[in-house]
Amino acid sequence: MKRASWWAVAVVLSVALRAVGQDVVEVPLTFQPFKKDAKEMLNLSAGGIVGFLLPTPLKGYKALPGTVKPKFFGLPLEERILVGMVAWSSPQAKTYDRLWMDWNNDKTFTGDEKLMGTAAAQGKEKFVLFGPVKRSWAARELECCFVVHNDSHIHCVPVGYWEGTVSLGNRAVKLGLIDANLNGFWNDRLTVPQSQEADVLLLDFDGNGTFDAGEVHLLSGEVYYLTNLVHMPDEAFYRLKVAEGKPVVLLERDKSPTGKVKVAGDRFQLLVTGQDGVLLVRGKDGEASLPVGSYQIYGMTVGKKDDAGRLWLANADFHPSPIRIRVPQGKDIDLPCGPPFKLVFNVEREGRTFEFSLSLEDKGGHDLEGVFMPNMEPPPEPALVIADAKGKVIKTEKFHYG
Repeated sequence: MKRASWWAVAVVLSVALRAVGQDVVEVPLTFQPFKKDAKEMLNLSAGGIVGFLLPTPLKGYKALPGTVKPKFFGLPLEERILVGMVAWSSPQAKTYDRLWMDWNNDKTFTGDEKLMGTAAAQGKEKFVLFGPVKRSWAARELECCFVVHNDSHIHCVPVGYWEGTVSLGNRAVKLGLIDANLNGFWNDRLTVPQSQEADVLLLDFDGNGTFDAGEVHLLSGEVYYLTNLVHMPDEAFYRLKVAEGKPVVLLERDKSPTGKVKVAGDRFQLLVTGQDGVLLVRGKDGEASLPVGSYQIYGMTVGKKDDAGRLWLANADFHPSPIRIRVPQGKDIDLPCGPPFKLVFNVEREGRTFEFSLSLEDKGGHDLEGVFMPNMEPPPEPALVIADAKGKVIKTEKFHYG
């Protein structure tokens, strides 16, 4: 499916759905341009295409005379590298608010390839937004925006996304598709868990009318790469197909028999691979359904509520040694990962020097990547207190995240 001009549709319409076959639903889509919010663009497009800002020019390039603090980058766009340069507009600018792109690949940056950016800050993050831009690239017309993030890297992102609404069970579910790799199509699937070479599926899983992009990987589950099998809010699995030549998605309910996996959490998500490739599975109240088969678990996010009902989150990454499980039909299995968690205190001695460290492990002995409080901040760094036999404090030291 090719993208229409981003300005052609400014309003997302409620859509009527019609069945095109047994358990198959046709979902018409309309194009929704992004607001000029750089952080939203990055979150919803999973970062788009990313390049690091480098102090030295790429081979064959040089800085323009008079540019302030120039840096260079290359972006892989459709088997070609788009080379660019950023710089401060003046010594007082304090950010990279000028951008040049070598669209014609002539190894030089010219005035007609220059863009001026709009700077913004959100909390501790800095963004500079350039565009939208419409240019000829790889024998087609490319529309995109560029975002410099924290003066360290640059993102190339699409100018919007396709959106529609489907009725599942007793509720309407908003979904969207983003051409995150900017190749002009919306059907590129995630093939391996650690890859980013795929388009993005948006799902309003909690029904609040927006697509929530969490700061922690897999937190919301509403922004993730497109996969062959999709776990939808009605807890069923669907195969999603993008129609050729028209803005329509076909959803076909998967009829495979299922079993259940159990985790000691109020909410959890699993990143697995199985017979249908990569799959993001969402669970609640300690359990989730999975089609019968063998799987490898590459990642997990678990949410537990405290006494005040607030959700704490923990992340675990099992790559490169995923956990292997087998899900039988009609049966429940307890996963060998997840809560309860254990605090491990490590001591290493070399002569008269002692080194102390703390780590968190799940019930299977797997290290946790991070724990987050309800405000999405890590817990305060703990302190080590050393006392003598009489309880007198000899030394106090703070641990640091590393």
